[in-house]
Amino acid sequence: MTFTSPQSNSENSGLRAVSINENPQKTGRWIKLLKRQWPTLVPLSIALFGLALAIQINFRVGAITFSLAVGLATLLRLWLPRFSLGWLYVRTKWIDVVILGVFSVLLLVLSIVVPS
Repeated sequence: MTFTSPQSNSENSGLRAVSINENPQKTGRWIKLLKRQWPTLVPLSIALFGLALAIQINFRVGAITFSLAVGLATLLRLWLPRFSLGWLYVRTKWIDVVILGVFSVLLLVLSIVVPS
């Protein structure tokens, strides 16, 4: 009867699943969160910028910026795979794309039609 020694951690490291809490000193949880949620955070930051523009400077420019942010979220939802969408993944792909697309177009038309 022969016994085999267990493999060292360096040999098994390629086979392990990576956890978000594995080594918080090496890479912070916030950095991992930003890397996973970039498809949501980019349109959200553009939308917040558009809202600030609409409140402070010019309503039309801010509303157009906001509608373009929703359009960007639509394109990201359409092109990115499900596992990399983060918080942008809510329902099925076509329902999300249709709702976001219609909302983006309506906001764009409304921002152009409303008098300044």
